[in-house]
Amino acid sequence: MQQLTIGIFHDDSLAKDLGKKATESDMVLFHRKTADQIFTFVYPVEDKIIPKSQIIGMIDFAIVSAEQITPALGETILMLDSVNIKKGIIIIEPYMDTTQLEKMIQDTSLSSFQIMPRDVHQIMKYLQTQNIKKDETASVAVTIDHSFHVKGVGEIILGFVNQGTVKKHDKLQLIPLNKEIIVRSIQIQDNDVDAASAGSRVGLAIKGVKVDDLKRGYLLCSEETAKTSSTINLSFSKNPFYPNLNTGKYHTTIGLQTVPISLKKKTDESISIKTERPIAYLSYQHVLILDLNAKKLHHMGTGKIL
Repeated sequence: MQQLTIGIFHDDSLAKDLGKKATESDMVLFHRKTADQIFTFVYPVEDKIIPKSQIIGMIDFAIVSAEQITPALGETILMLDSVNIKKGIIIIEPYMDTTQLEKMIQDTSLSSFQIMPRDVHQIMKYLQTQNIKKDETASVAVTIDHSFHVKGVGEIILGFVNQGTVKKHDKLQLIPLNKEIIVRSIQIQDNDVDAASAGSRVGLAIKGVKVDDLKRGYLLCSEETAKTSSTINLSFSKNPFYPNLNTGKYHTTIGLQTVPISLKKKTDESISIKTERPIAYLSYQHVLILDLNAKKLHHMGTGKIL
């Protein structure tokens, strides 16, 4: 069964029309299951930049409301383009003049998005045509988005299978802490399963660690699958609308982790970042650099790990 993760931006009520609420924090998740597909819809509360950057790093597909043309919409377009999201929908008002919008998405990955009015039936019909392939044969990696303790059951993580297939009784490492865990059980949509493949959103009951060890963005995988470092060199693509890039204290989002960094500029196309403590990442993940103190534009640019 195909599973698709969809980010919704600038419309906090659309997910309620598309699915059933599952998890709520600074990001809110809804699910919808059809005969042969499971959709996870996720949006950042109040369009906050940290959860928005994390959502952008985890989705397969984006729904962007352009019913109002705002600076925040412009930044969202730039961020989605920086991680090359090519599949999506742009929602417009009926009979809206799209001239300005078309100029905004011209020469970006969003130029391939479908533009349509805010019609739930039409949106779902389009979503059901999507077929996004995931690597189910690679070594398994699961990214944690939420975790909690259940009396009589133990530690539970909610997360996404980035790659491979996680199986009941798997022994995996909690990265970056390098602690071994055992997968006791797996659930998808509240149903017990023996395995979950890439693209799935899962609930895992695990043993070997305590809930205080479990942080958003941590990975469950084999040691060789993920990398752990406090210094990361990046090929860098600067946001063309951000002012001059300077060394200093900023933040980075890698996967579902957002942490403070010290940025060392080498050139406009090459930078080095240092975190306060080692962080875990997969080699192909995008690295968003954020200026949380900026008054307007927070997204400084996006890097690829060298």
